[in-house]
Amino acid sequence: MSPVHARIRFAGVLAIVFMVGAAFSGCGDNGIGDDAGSIAALAGGPGGPGYFDGSPSDPVRFDSPSAVAVTTTGDRFVADTENHVIRKIDASGNVTTFAGAFGVSGSKDDTGAAARFNRPAGIIADGTTLYISDTGNHTIRKMIASSGIVTTLAGTPGTEGFSDNPAGPENVLFRSPEGITVGTIGFEKILFVADTGNHSIRRVSLNGTTVTYAGSGTPGFDDAAGTSASFNSPRGVTVTSDGTSIFVADTGNHAIRKITPAGNVGSVSTLAGDGTPGFLDNVSSLFARFSSPRNLIAVGSTLFVADTGNHVIRRVDTTFPGSVNTLAGFPQVPGFSDGAGNEARFNGPQGIGIQDGISTLFFVADTQNHVVRQVTVGGAVTKVAGNPPRAGLVNATGESARFDAPAGVAVIGDDVFVSDQGNGTIRKITSPGVATSFTGGVFNAPQGIVAQGSDLYVADSENHAIRKVTSAGVVSTFAGSDAGEPGFVNETGTAARFRSPKGIATDGSFLYVADTGNHAIRKIGLGTGIVTTVAGDGLPGMPSDTPSRFKSPEGIAVLGSDLYVADTGNHAIQKVTPAGFVSTHAGSDAGVPGFADDTTGTAARFDTPRGIAAVDSILYVADTGNHAVRTISTLRKVNTFVGNSGAATTRNGDSTDGLMNAPVGITGVPGTIYFTDVNENVVRKILF
Repeated sequence: MSPVHARIRFAGVLAIVFMVGAAFSGCGDNGIGDDAGSIAALAGGPGGPGYFDGSPSDPVRFDSPSAVAVTTTGDRFVADTENHVIRKIDASGNVTTFAGAFGVSGSKDDTGAAARFNRPAGIIADGTTLYISDTGNHTIRKMIASSGIVTTLAGTPGTEGFSDNPAGPENVLFRSPEGITVGTIGFEKILFVADTGNHSIRRVSLNGTTVTYAGSGTPGFDDAAGTSASFNSPRGVTVTSDGTSIFVADTGNHAIRKITPAGNVGSVSTLAGDGTPGFLDNVSSLFARFSSPRNLIAVGSTLFVADTGNHVIRRVDTTFPGSVNTLAGFPQVPGFSDGAGNEARFNGPQGIGIQDGISTLFFVADTQNHVVRQVTVGGAVTKVAGNPPRAGLVNATGESARFDAPAGVAVIGDDVFVSDQGNGTIRKITSPGVATSFTGGVFNAPQGIVAQGSDLYVADSENHAIRKVTSAGVVSTFAGSDAGEPGFVNETGTAARFRSPKGIATDGSFLYVADTGNHAIRKIGLGTGIVTTVAGDGLPGMPSDTPSRFKSPEGIAVLGSDLYVADTGNHAIQKVTPAGFVSTHAGSDAGVPGFADDTTGTAARFDTPRGIAAVDSILYVADTGNHAVRTISTLRKVNTFVGNSGAATTRNGDSTDGLMNAPVGITGVPGTIYFTDVNENVVRKILF
């Protein structure tokens, strides 16, 4: 990459002379930092939960996809659960958002992006019509693939319950339905729904009339007919092509159940598993063991089961006495790799779908890998779309290095130090991107980190302490319990108490701590270790409260004589004066999240900001929920430096192309901002 020179922009001619004074007097607006030059990776391998549409060469992201269905055109539709959308993967592997809006939950019947879902977790195709279990809305939705029109077929949006109506769709209630399938029973096309929260299988006609087909409504493990049978949180259901049998992934019972039509209800028997979780393979069905199976499909007399807790795809022969074996994945070993049979790895696969009339391959929603996979009936596994997390602890260079939820970041000279939260250690990255372990794994979810001279101070969050790390990597407890005891006590050194501190900053004489669990800002003398409270009283609240309060603050920065706090739960940046007076500097003064740019003060909006840094006289905010780094000028004007609230992925490039995925830790020096992209397990830099 060619060198990028710093670009400095001022609001007026006199700002050159009065730049420092303007930062504190309000005479003019220092616009340094409004324009980023480029964004680049420093270390770590990208991938993980997020959101981005694109081609196979683009950084496409899903967030916990739970189900996949295939229309007769060959298009694959994915219930992208945590993104509250339905995604489409075409034959070339291009991913688009077909219905719903990224990150916006709700219930609205409309077309395409105007429709709303709430954690959809089940989907099935009938030709080019799709039926969706809109789990968080407790409803069954219908979507036309040719037009994107979404309607509600059955259930009352936002109202959970257990109510049938065999005469029409009115007053039908579900409770967190998940699995859904379609089949022909007699001469009628029918939907069967795994009504998970009601521990039952519901039969839904295409006009919305609904009856309970099997299950008592309370958890249990009983073979019987109709409501005399019982299930335990069933999450998957499928029907054979001839309509003679329905099979259920009885998740809480770790079993596969069979339902045979018996008039208007179904007669339930157990095909495989006996209620005991585990893994037993290559045995007859009743001796097999599953672990929370979530979904299944029928191909002739064979079932393919997403055995979620065992991280494998199982094959079940439904002919008596039946047999169970593993088609793909390595039992009880989560991971990600393509390959055949036990060379492949899955991580909590939940959804499984197949195209009607094609029996040689199917598709799997590999939920905790946040990808969609293709699996042949021979067990060959390949990735279709999405990019899995690459978390780990690997000391290497650039993209070959591995981190696990990196949080705080600090700079000493040319080196960057990172709180590697999931690995419980502090990592060091040199300017060429060489990552090494600077300390052992002696921390518990370390978060904020700040440099003072050649020493580092770390907010050791789950140890409820502030730790000191010397230039030799020696770790000691500077303040707070050295035994991991939380509390809210102003004292000296290890007699003081914190509760899940996450942010830390220094002015050279004192450390300032965002004591997240205590909803307070604390101050520690570097020379004395004496801990006092600057603001907050241990209770969550607003700056306008008496006394002034915060809500789970996670970031803190020093600018001049004032403190600036990323008040995470209030979605705002608060200013704290030396006298302890707290006011909203930018963002909602009523705790309202959102995204509003090119605005000033309380007209701006943030979403869960978790980090903040001061460079020159500009504040840089890790606006985590908006997947962006924002700037706040000396006159409180808020702009987006890099990122896009409509995307959550890692993409390097210039400021218009660069994207990020949940930035958390942030620090900087003139010309460079460093931050951690926590969902991607990478450390990155912005040049300006």
